[in-house]
Amino acid sequence: MKQQISRLFYFLFLIMFISGCGTIVYQSNTNDSAPPGYNLPDLNNYGEWVQTDNYGEGWHPYVVSSWAPFDNGYWSYVNGYWTWVSYEPFGWIVYHYGYWYYDSFYGWVWIPTDNIWSPANVIWNDYGDYVSWAPLPPRGVSYGHPWEMNQARYWHVVRMQDFTRDNVGMYRIDKPFGGANVSREFVGRAPDRQAVEKSTGKPITVIRSERSRVNTSTRNLERMNLPQTENKKVEQNTERVRKDVLVPRNQYQKQENEKKQQQQRERKQEPKREDHKN
Repeated sequence: MKQQISRLFYFLFLIMFISGCGTIVYQSNTNDSAPPGYNLPDLNNYGEWVQTDNYGEGWHPYVVSSWAPFDNGYWSYVNGYWTWVSYEPFGWIVYHYGYWYYDSFYGWVWIPTDNIWSPANVIWNDYGDYVSWAPLPPRGVSYGHPWEMNQARYWHVVRMQDFTRDNVGMYRIDKPFGGANVSREFVGRAPDRQAVEKSTGKPITVIRSERSRVNTSTRNLERMNLPQTENKKVEQNTERVRKDVLVPRNQYQKQENEKKQQQQRERKQEPKREDHKN
């Protein structure tokens, strides 16, 4: 009898333990709200589909509030193009397809578009000893210069000598230098390979890579296959990204609900302030 009771308590404890562990796991195999062709584990497990005012459905990752696209990774010269290699599990799709839109509530939202793969969906700018890039925006959205007021959130600016470093986001300049002279040197293009070699003092290795198809019900997406040397760089940063960048779904949704409740409280208080003024 005692053995049966002990087994029963052990069984209940095991269920509770497994359930408790499940609350911190990034897991969701399917998502009925995903647009056709984008019901993918790497999107479902690490983010949610939201409705934007101007661009329809978009995908927003479960990440820390300071997160930005094209931050956790590095630039590699693949098949003759500067190509973004992401440390994030969803990076293979959201940085090579579609647009990025900065929403006032959600922050950065990925807007899927077509099936055309790109080495990096960014806007480039090269000026003096600096390189800058910003996520490619949807139609109707444009950015000012990186040093202009309220533009820093869109741009990554680094010194050219730091451009090819691992974790390039760590070398981001928070307050880019600007001015009339810089504006004249401002060129909307990716950095020249020879200029980067001169600045870093190192030859740029040309990486050869092919892409494999990721077939879905309605789309033929492609995923870049990197050589083992490049994959090791990604693997070395996987744990850091999971710990410092990604946020578990239940924790993220709790934060979002608190944010919505705070906004609702602020809206309710607005008429009261107006009445008080009158």
